[in-house]
Amino acid sequence: KLALTQLKPALDSALGRVDDYLFDHSESSGDDDFGLNALRDLRRARNQIGKRFEKGLITAFRDLRQPHFGSQSARESLALVSEEGLEEQLANEQLAESLSRLHAPGLELLGKRMAFLLGRDVLESADNPLNPHSIATQMRIALEGIELASSVRIVVFKFFERELATALVEVYERGIALLVGAGILPSLQATVRAEAPKPPATEGGDFQAVNTGASVVGGAAASAMTQAPTPADQAMLASMLGMLQNWRSTVGPGLVGSKGDGPSQALGSQDLMSVLSLLQRDMPEQFNQAQREPQQSLAEQLRKQVLTGARKLGVAGDNLHLDGLDEDAVDLVALLFDVMLDGPQYDNDIRSKIGRMLVPIVKVAVQDRRMFLFKEHPARRLLNTVAEACEGNHGEAPQERELLGRVDSTIDRLVREFNEDVAIFETLEQELRAYMAQHRKRFELAEKRTAEAQSGRERLEHARSATNALLAKQRGERELPAVMDEFLSRYASHHLIQVMLREGYGSPRHEKAMLAIGDLLLAFDHADLHTPAEELPALPREQFEAIFASSGCTGETAQSAIDSLQDALVRLAGGERAVDNTSHMPEHANSPEPLRTPEPEPVLELIAGTDALDFDAAGLERMRKLQVGSWIQLAMSADRTEPAKVSWISPISGRLLLVNRRGIRVLVASPEELAAMAKLDKVVVREGATPFDDAMNQVVGRLKTFSTPA
Repeated sequence: KLALTQLKPALDSALGRVDDYLFDHSESSGDDDFGLNALRDLRRARNQIGKRFEKGLITAFRDLRQPHFGSQSARESLALVSEEGLEEQLANEQLAESLSRLHAPGLELLGKRMAFLLGRDVLESADNPLNPHSIATQMRIALEGIELASSVRIVVFKFFERELATALVEVYERGIALLVGAGILPSLQATVRAEAPKPPATEGGDFQAVNTGASVVGGAAASAMTQAPTPADQAMLASMLGMLQNWRSTVGPGLVGSKGDGPSQALGSQDLMSVLSLLQRDMPEQFNQAQREPQQSLAEQLRKQVLTGARKLGVAGDNLHLDGLDEDAVDLVALLFDVMLDGPQYDNDIRSKIGRMLVPIVKVAVQDRRMFLFKEHPARRLLNTVAEACEGNHGEAPQERELLGRVDSTIDRLVREFNEDVAIFETLEQELRAYMAQHRKRFELAEKRTAEAQSGRERLEHARSATNALLAKQRGERELPAVMDEFLSRYASHHLIQVMLREGYGSPRHEKAMLAIGDLLLAFDHADLHTPAEELPALPREQFEAIFASSGCTGETAQSAIDSLQDALVRLAGGERAVDNTSHMPEHANSPEPLRTPEPEPVLELIAGTDALDFDAAGLERMRKLQVGSWIQLAMSADRTEPAKVSWISPISGRLLLVNRRGIRVLVASPEELAAMAKLDKVVVREGATPFDDAMNQVVGRLKTFSTPA
């Protein structure tokens, strides 16, 4: 199912792009092979190609169940091919080889798990339906016998290769997560690396250049990092680098040692990496203490520990400093962790867990400076995934404790195994994300139910208030007998609310009910003028029966209730005052309780003890721009904040439903209320989409305080 939902659309998209390509080419070229004839042939065969490919994919999976299955390549016979056929074959093979190199780690992990599932030592490339070699074979078979020029077939292969480059990322990630979730080789690690083209040169100076010693990262990350960074990311980094100088002049000269009278001595990159490796293996207790206490600066502690480590390696001197590029990388990561771990969003244990990642990520920044520019960098993704697992997780439920335990083991492996090979970050991130997928599905279901419940609650509130307003308008200033007042406030109101919820305002049933109520009030007006009873307007008994039926009042019970209304009209016409008529609905009638909005779950108190909202116009505008999926930091108490996600926005009231990471409702508030809470520092809108992005924005804000002249 996973293969079909990902690969078939990729083929359809590729064929669509070939169609566009041929159409554009037909307008500028007289070549029939690439003209209207080729376009016509492709459109005629397009559906058939898709069906054959889908059938071949299904067959490849069914063949896995056969005990005698063997390599498809072994079943192919040798034959002479034409020159054009050879070009097609080369294009087919290039598709398989290119994608196999690009997705090598994911392909290896998935292939080994599938082999284990089948009880085999190894699964040949051609026998694995999700291997690019097998996919390429199915594509070639799908094109056999189709009337297409050889040159067009080659174009099809090229466009299909481009679509698969993206589609296979999802296939392998979700396939691995599926098998890991089933307990199949959960601790398996990739032994190969992806081969990706070297990223193009970027703007912004030497800091953004790729260190030649940097490790090659895996398929998904490598693919995303071959594109140039966005101008916004480049501008942010350039701004941060410029403000770092002012920050250093405030916190003290140099990163490592204090300026002395002796000659300046630089700590080389290799020595720095050696010092960081020592810290990674044996973290001093004072550094661990700084991780647990937000008031202590990790950047300060890191400078001290680098100096101590350098002296252990025999690098002496009172005027020790780092190379400018290394210093920028180290400082930025240290500041990044300072702002991430500062504040009440993490307790001390969580702060200590995440703080252990500081040194490995500093090492990554020194050797691979793309981390600050590319959102898909493996180190950046792992830090985000760890933060997501920890935010709002207090270990209160067994599943939460299990997740925190998995985070511990992930960080343990990172500290133990990272030795300048960035691929370990990608492996650990994929495994942790696959583990979290099990929890995420449960949380997403809880979030969906929470949103549905809130939607139902608001629809009921709206239907009730609209019905009450409608009945109040119809009733006007009339002083009705008790039995008629009971009919309107209970039976008619209950019926109108149900009809409005199910069929909507102004529907035929709603209109009929309102006409019946109008007839009752018209009859009351005539009776109030002492019109003879026999001349009073007749009540529409059939419609009144429908109103009573909504409350379970039917048959003789309903007829008796209608007779009670008629009797009140007759007595009123006979001269009795409405206030003196104290008769009620028959006791055996099932009088419905007014529909009430369910009591909300305990949530935060919005504005402490006052209904007067005080907020800034800019703050209100910011809250109004929040969308479903936006995250904020919500103050749960004086010393505790947690992330809250905008899960749903009411189309009726415009209020926002905020849930925690478990999908549980924590607050429902209007933009105005959120703006007032923000002014009281109870709400902080996240600047970035991820914890890393948000921390980068906070670092910019912190550095600006050192750049602003007094």
